Amino acid sequence: MLSLFLSALNIQTFLIGIVVLLTVYKLRQRWQYKLPPGPFAWPLIGNYEVMQAKFLHDICAKYTKIYGPVFTIKLGPFQMVILNDINSVTEALVRRKADFANRPFMKSVDVFTEGRKDIAFANYTPTWKLHRKIAGKALRQYLAGNRLEEVVHSSMKKCLSLMAKENGPFDPENYIDLMVFNILHAVCFGKRFMKIENFTETKKRLIGRFVSDYVSICPTININSLNFRRKLLMLKCLCHEETFDCCNIRDFTDSLILARNEAEQDEEMMSQLTDTHLRQTLVDIFRGGIDTSRVTLYFVVRYMAGLPDIQSKVQEEIDRVVGKDRLPRIKDRESLSYTEATLHEAMRLGTVSAFGLPHCTLCDTQVGGYDVPKDTMVMINHWALHHDPNYWKDVEKFDPTRFLDENGKLGMKPESWLPFSAGRRVCLGETIAKPELHLIFAMIMQRFEITMPDGTNPELKLSGSGVIPQPAPFKIIVKDKKIK
Repeated sequence: MLSLFLSALNIQTFLIGIVVLLTVYKLRQRWQYKLPPGPFAWPLIGNYEVMQAKFLHDICAKYTKIYGPVFTIKLGPFQMVILNDINSVTEALVRRKADFANRPFMKSVDVFTEGRKDIAFANYTPTWKLHRKIAGKALRQYLAGNRLEEVVHSSMKKCLSLMAKENGPFDPENYIDLMVFNILHAVCFGKRFMKIENFTETKKRLIGRFVSDYVSICPTININSLNFRRKLLMLKCLCHEETFDCCNIRDFTDSLILARNEAEQDEEMMSQLTDTHLRQTLVDIFRGGIDTSRVTLYFVVRYMAGLPDIQSKVQEEIDRVVGKDRLPRIKDRESLSYTEATLHEAMRLGTVSAFGLPHCTLCDTQVGGYDVPKDTMVMINHWALHHDPNYWKDVEKFDPTRFLDENGKLGMKPESWLPFSAGRRVCLGETIAKPELHLIFAMIMQRFEITMPDGTNPELKLSGSGVIPQPAPFKIIVKDKKIK
């Protein structure tokens, strides 16, 4: 009995010691630096109110009113500075871009990215700079000409034909997921992922787990020894009886290898860019593009269903510029200004990546008049930027014209619109995502009139949680405009 008491006492003493050390460390930081303010945080636990919040952007809106646009919160062991207005974000990502260009270390991410040999989560190093440069060059080479357009047209024609068979109200999520999944799979791996007719049975089990399963097996592959250029992997399907086809990724992989070989760097630098880095480039593009693109389209379809006047203006522009006898093309974007503005407004109001990926400071630096010590995690509140009443008139109103100039053309990018981030860590896939999303949206609007079932509240409600909000589940009715 005495031994149990002493054990309990030792544990209690140990925990008290940790709390005291953390408190002393925090006070020392307060004396040494002018740190951003923030709510009280329990040692080891963090801010209980933040942990209980359904959406992080909601609680940050509350704290902005109390502490200003730059403040500190803590979630468990992670203490982070949150930037909530465009001035502080511009200072960090543009004027002090190198200071905030690192990524915080997280063990799960380190495993997932094979030692952070990807682009999205890797630290800001000379190797990372070369890796990103080569990946960007490979994407430009691979998608030159009409390649992206052909991939989108091929997938969309089949998906839209399936949607047209729906006779009553239905949730478009399955179709949108498959559109995006097939397009990205074709870009990265050279072919559509699966037979489109079977998607309703397999999608739920595949979409959410494909990337993690893919990455878990990736370390066993070697580009040279297993003919990586031709067949990436034979993966077992998550359904019991179906298997993945072998993925022919020769074209894009060759683009990556060619870009690497053409890079003008010394041998020591090039030796640091391994086949693992190339493999992780594919994972980055595939993993990074699925959720953001599909949820963006889910938002824009929901907005169009509840806003028939705006939908009709989009369709009138598409009918006038493109007509009904051919599919929209990427080169039509510059003439489809209202369509593009509508997509941009959906990306503003329905901010998919509310906080993006976390940044980390490379050195002691400053933002918003506060000190930010080295190795501090920093989060960009994109939701706050896109809902800031200081920059957006009638902030909750869906108004595409705010992106147009006096001539009805797409104007300069609004200052507080930052869906792809900025600075050294701007989204690598932005050059793919913009034309891809525009083309998908234009093809949906060209083909269908979208309405909501009778009695449905047209006001959009949010679902999801944490940092990834999305529309609450909804149903639509589509009328095929091709059928007279």
